[in-house]
Amino acid sequence: MAKEKRVSLKDVANSVGVSTTLVSIVLNGKAKQYRIGEEMSQKVIAAAMEMNYSPNLIARNLRGGKTQLIGLIVTDISNPFYSAIARIVENRAIELGYTVVFSSSDEDLKITKKLIDVLLSKGVDGLIIVPCDGSEGIIKELHDSNTPLVLIDRNFPDLDVSFSCLNNFKATELTTKHLIEQGYENIALVGYKTEMNHIIDRIRGYEETMNNAGLGKYIQVKKVNLLNTKVEMSNVLDVLINKKKVEAVIFLTNMLAVSGLYCLKEMNVKIPDDIAVVGFNRNDVFNLFSSPITYIKQPLELIGTQAVNILIDKINHSELEIKSMSFSEPQLIIGASTVKKTNI
Repeated sequence: MAKEKRVSLKDVANSVGVSTTLVSIVLNGKAKQYRIGEEMSQKVIAAAMEMNYSPNLIARNLRGGKTQLIGLIVTDISNPFYSAIARIVENRAIELGYTVVFSSSDEDLKITKKLIDVLLSKGVDGLIIVPCDGSEGIIKELHDSNTPLVLIDRNFPDLDVSFSCLNNFKATELTTKHLIEQGYENIALVGYKTEMNHIIDRIRGYEETMNNAGLGKYIQVKKVNLLNTKVEMSNVLDVLINKKKVEAVIFLTNMLAVSGLYCLKEMNVKIPDDIAVVGFNRNDVFNLFSSPITYIKQPLELIGTQAVNILIDKINHSELEIKSMSFSEPQLIIGASTVKKTNI
């Protein structure tokens, strides 16, 4: 006997002619919170019941209104940076009586959309999201539907969406000033090919600091593809070191720093004798090098805790439409990888 096809949230939405987000809000007992009219709410509920869409879940949510669940979408939970963020978010959420449902988008827009729909269908009371390239439209739709939402690590300046992020401009400003003070002039930067604001701000911090120091002619920003990092990183570093004769390089993320350090090791490039290096966030790989690596330390505890605090406030005070912006300050941890040039 053929197995009966399970009715999905999308099936209900298509039958009524509305979005899956709206259906999820109604079936999770939050129609009034998001100002969805009584007539539309009843239409959605009737369609869901008629189609036999998770009747027990519908009944539970319509009675309680809250599930005490938070959805967290990061780009890659296996990345030490995001696994640390996830643990901090989880710990703070538990303190406030919430459970966190984790997921990874792999920097993929389609996956991000699917994960949001799945989490909403589970009745999460709010979402914390690390947005990916091209997701501004989805984030705006969530915000416009009054879904409690906080962005973490990255943000969209043109949207009135709350966020908890690093002061990214300050991070590379600190780093570049430090290298200049150590006597370096030909300083390069390696980032990802992306339009996301956190990388743009880091590039801007580097470029403005170089220009202010009269070193504009040395500005070199190289970008590698996220999906082909190792091969492109090797090519970029070969050009920077052997053709451009750079004296120092700043890697803009944790994973870029790890990839770059492995490539430099394979190239037999000595740090800091041949080139000075700065990374983003500490990584255990840094211990494999004889020269402790200088890096930007992000206050992860503050970033993660603030994201949860802001979200819970939105869940409990849905009538307030105030954009909360939390910028956490970076700290430069200086190691031997940027030792003063005059001492080499």
